[in-house]
Amino acid sequence: MPQQIKGDSRLVIGRFLYDWHHQDYLLLAYAHRGHEGMGVVGTVADAEGRMPDLWSVAARHCSLGASAEEIGRWCLCSGWARTMSPRNAWIEVDGVPWTFDVRNTLSEIRPHQYGTTAYGWRGAYVGTLTLEDPDVIQRAHDLMRVEAHA
Repeated sequence: MPQQIKGDSRLVIGRFLYDWHHQDYLLLAYAHRGHEGMGVVGTVADAEGRMPDLWSVAARHCSLGASAEEIGRWCLCSGWARTMSPRNAWIEVDGVPWTFDVRNTLSEIRPHQYGTTAYGWRGAYVGTLTLEDPDVIQRAHDLMRVEAHA
């Protein structure tokens, strides 16, 4: 399992409401090409440097006693679903260098009624993503100031 992944493949970065009670958002990144058949999804630091742990967020949203597979699938679903949110709530970049620090791994998806993948991936790397381009960082931070329903 890699501890760090470097890439420049297409990313979707979007604001994601993770705490309804406090109306807290985070920046969520999803790599379209993943890494060796594994989905890559994680948080990006906002302008204040906050980047909640996505695996922990998922565990709080899943049922009590959720398996690692359920938590990992929740993370994949959340990343994939960014493109289904209002267009002003996400950006898409390609060819921009990034570094991904792996914090949790879902090593495989168990066979289920639709096959052995989730959202096209056989597993998931979940962690934090650092962007290297200052302009893209600013565009991502600007997402936190936009009303998602506008």
